[in-house]
Amino acid sequence: MKKTLTVNNSAWLMFIMLFFLTIITMLFVVEFRFLKGIMNDYEETIRQVAVNKTSFFLNNLRGVTEGAARKLNGRPDRNAALKELPLFDHRITGAYILDATGRVVARTEIPPGDLPLEKFRSQPPRQGSRVLGVHTGDGAQTVVTVVTPLGKEWLALDFSIMDFQQELSQEFLGNTCKVAVFASGKTPLVWPFERELLDQFSGREEKFYANQLAYDVNSLTVGDPPWQLYFFLRENNFDTYRIITIMLLLFALYCCLYQFLVELWGVNSARTYFENIDFNIFNHVHEGVIISNNAGRVLFANQAAHEIFTAKGPLKGAKLKEILGHIGDAPDKQNRYGTLTLRTADRLLQAIHSPIIKKGKVLGALTVIGAGGKEEETCGRVLSRLMEALPQGAVYVDRNHRVVQANLMARCYLGNLETGISIDAVDPELAGFIYRNMGSRSVKRVHLDSRNLDGEVIFVYDDEGVYAGTLVLLESGTGGNPGLEPLRPR
Repeated sequence: MKKTLTVNNSAWLMFIMLFFLTIITMLFVVEFRFLKGIMNDYEETIRQVAVNKTSFFLNNLRGVTEGAARKLNGRPDRNAALKELPLFDHRITGAYILDATGRVVARTEIPPGDLPLEKFRSQPPRQGSRVLGVHTGDGAQTVVTVVTPLGKEWLALDFSIMDFQQELSQEFLGNTCKVAVFASGKTPLVWPFERELLDQFSGREEKFYANQLAYDVNSLTVGDPPWQLYFFLRENNFDTYRIITIMLLLFALYCCLYQFLVELWGVNSARTYFENIDFNIFNHVHEGVIISNNAGRVLFANQAAHEIFTAKGPLKGAKLKEILGHIGDAPDKQNRYGTLTLRTADRLLQAIHSPIIKKGKVLGALTVIGAGGKEEETCGRVLSRLMEALPQGAVYVDRNHRVVQANLMARCYLGNLETGISIDAVDPELAGFIYRNMGSRSVKRVHLDSRNLDGEVIFVYDDEGVYAGTLVLLESGTGGNPGLEPLRPR
């Protein structure tokens, strides 16, 4: 039989939600990429500032050294000229003239400290000025030595790095980003944390912890001989938040898509639940029978229901609330299930309004309408006919745990089910499950190992909330589902 797909109001609502969630997800993805680009540009700018300042400092030292060499050329009294060099640049702490072998032939009065002459002898500069290295000068302060040609000799100048240290420290004063500078080897020139933390830093870390803060660490090399710049960027967990947000949006999008397809194709609707049942059998009873879906729309109404509500025209597709009034509210609102009184223009009717449940989900409602009093008996017979038509085994047990009613499929599954027999005598496992879960307000799923049956157990309560009985729906098992509660022997 060819099926016609119809889209109800609920499906349209899900489609609108799906559309807007898709737009929101795309906007979040674009926004996150934009913000990530801004953060990357900001971090790159910070790194470039530190690199530029370091490169400028080293180039400036070489330029000052070359200018000092030009100042000394042609001066007969080199010792006097050397003493004037600290006036040439306030950072100069010492000046030396070296011969081709690296021996100091003239110097200022300041002791040379541990001038790195071994490195000069092994690798003398070929042309132009060169940063020779870093060493401890007068007063145990760290200085940078730059050497440049001076005729057949060499001029070496020691420069204080105090100004460079202060400039970098002030530029990166906050906790967002800090910069450390190391000369060749592991000689710290700029260290932004406490001195005792220096021993914990090896230079190979990707993360560094200081003052209860976590920093991401990356590095760059500047100059020759190389100076290593380490950047400590405050950890912001932006990527983690981005991934979590996108995953939540995608999950919501998936749920909406699933629900939309369910509504579009009619999966888990009241119609598909009864798709193997011939609804025409209800046209042979004198009571009105109405089956509605979980959106509050009528899927089927028998001939008697059309005669009762003849003034309302065709009932199929109509809103249940327009037909039955307050008892026709959709399941997601306050729905009045049970035996209810329905007043029409010329008479008083009795209606039994019950939910249709599959796998713990309300799929719709079944309403049986009679004239009241004596007709309640007929309504019971209609429900009995409906139980017999169900493809599952159905058993109703009263509050005393005795079988009140059972359909043919239930008898096939459980054997002899005479009215009034105790459920203990029918199946002890099932009885034990009912006793353990009595009082539950939700549908309980169960697997009977001894009979290889899957089932749903629904506990029924009267208008005062007192336990009235238990409805059990059974079908052939699939070997046990992991989601079902295992039974324990009583």
